[in-house]
Amino acid sequence: MVLEDYIPDDPARADGPYAAYVSVETVVADGIVSHLAVTGRFPLAENFRETGFFIPAALEDAERTAVLSLATAAIEALDVTTGCLHTEIKLTAAGPRIIEVNGRVGGGVPEMLERAAGVGLLALTLRIALGEAVRIDGPVPTTRIGYRFFLQPPAISATVATIEGINTVSDHPTVDTVSVHRGPGADLDWRDGTRTHLMAVVGSAADYEELAAVDRLLHQEVTVTYADVRH
Repeated sequence: MVLEDYIPDDPARADGPYAAYVSVETVVADGIVSHLAVTGRFPLAENFRETGFFIPAALEDAERTAVLSLATAAIEALDVTTGCLHTEIKLTAAGPRIIEVNGRVGGGVPEMLERAAGVGLLALTLRIALGEAVRIDGPVPTTRIGYRFFLQPPAISATVATIEGINTVSDHPTVDTVSVHRGPGADLDWRDGTRTHLMAVVGSAADYEELAAVDRLLHQEVTVTYADVRH
């Protein structure tokens, strides 16, 4: 039996700039839990498709403390002794709630953590795999905000006809890479979820205002047309 509980949204966050859930990025070595970062998210596109992640999450100190404490409790309850974890946590009116605990590195986390804090997650995980006693008093300090954005198409099934404005995004000083995932001629099906994204944009911002500016740039300057549209 798979039993899942519905976790309602926090009404106080309904009009906020960020999604009402975060993830905690953790390594465990010989039973020692080290939280490296808390990852924030931008609001989901229709049908629960993810649009962007960033490290560190924009949380108040008390919220961050509660999120980290819950992640620690979940990891200890699962009796994890070695490995990497990606724990997703919903922010509700009643406090943080566990969505899921994944025994893996979160998607895009190594790149964001490197840009935000200069921490090489691959080297760190290899040290743990070799049996080294790793203990980090985290979350690690950050000097920038590492991000990874997805440009999602509308919730349709269609063929990509044209994409314009990519150079405007790639020329922005905070942007490191732009990857076209579904270019002209590619077929889209909204039922495939987040992985139908058109583009991924990776970089780092000086602050949350600059982060929001890049997100707006991506959605305002990139124009996509579609053919053979099927809803």
